[in-house]
Amino acid sequence: MGQFRSNGQTGGRLRLDRGGIMIEVLEYGARLSRCLVPDATGHRADIVPGFDTAEAYAERGGVTGSIVGRYGNRIEGGRIAIGDRVFELSRNDGVHTMHGGAQNFSSRIWRGEYVDDDTIRLRLTSPEGDQGWPGHVEAQVEYRLGSNQTLAIDMSATSDTDTYLNMLFHGYWNLAGQGTGPVLAHWLKLAADHYLPKGGPGVPTGEILSVADTAFDFRRGKRLGQDIARVGRGYGHAFCLSNYRPGRVAPALVLACPSSGRALTLRTDQPSVQVYTANLWSAIEGKGGAVYDAHSAVALETQAYPNAPNTPTFNPRPLRAGETYTNRMRFAFHNVARRDRGAALFS
Repeated sequence: MGQFRSNGQTGGRLRLDRGGIMIEVLEYGARLSRCLVPDATGHRADIVPGFDTAEAYAERGGVTGSIVGRYGNRIEGGRIAIGDRVFELSRNDGVHTMHGGAQNFSSRIWRGEYVDDDTIRLRLTSPEGDQGWPGHVEAQVEYRLGSNQTLAIDMSATSDTDTYLNMLFHGYWNLAGQGTGPVLAHWLKLAADHYLPKGGPGVPTGEILSVADTAFDFRRGKRLGQDIARVGRGYGHAFCLSNYRPGRVAPALVLACPSSGRALTLRTDQPSVQVYTANLWSAIEGKGGAVYDAHSAVALETQAYPNAPNTPTFNPRPLRAGETYTNRMRFAFHNVARRDRGAALFS
């Protein structure tokens, strides 16, 4: 376990290598900092953007590759209510709360361990009142490699009092290789008939709209860049997953890169996935001297609906004391014929 320093604390780097995939995970933010996957010719390349030092992550990395919480995405007005109690949260996005607050889980040193040759587990304690949130929370995430080019990311947590939780993995992907340029030629297929439109501050309006005849229709698969000009700077929206059933891991999406032949499929137990095309990146110096600009990667964040605690149409339900929260992600990596853009995976 290599050492990694941040804000006077020391965290480690943990690595796994199995089934053709190598991953590196940092205790700082429980981040997936490297993920080496073979292309159609067998050449392995790192497909996740990131940074070489904790200082770089702190200065310009934001939440890249990390586990965020307690509640990923935005909470409007930085306030939630549970029963007759109102909780004022850390506001780090104007008057709103983003990803749980200014000192969310991405900025913490988690404590990691090797469970076995295939699994890394990281744990974090979030005390009562952390960033304004109720409940003493024990959180953990496991990264697990399978024998057939698979990666499982399992987030879970418990609380001693009723609270809201929406931990999410904020990793970015560039299947051509990190630092190789924009991902607008990647093909994306989503099992999503509806999406959540956003208001001015980036918070969902509470409507659930059909993707039909809009730039948000990825049901048959298309290039990320095909309709991106119709949505302003780019995608940064939650898509409602049509296969969602509580407690069941179900197919969510396929992402394929025509130039490398790499593709991934993702299954999850969450009701939505936020697709974010790194719209605000600009001349960011990343690991190995790479430079990241807008659309240099895409984040695929499985999660509860953003701002659900304040949105009655999203049927919010707190995590009850003693219950276990989960966010399960199942990635499978594939090599596809470059000419078909992964069409076999889209069927």
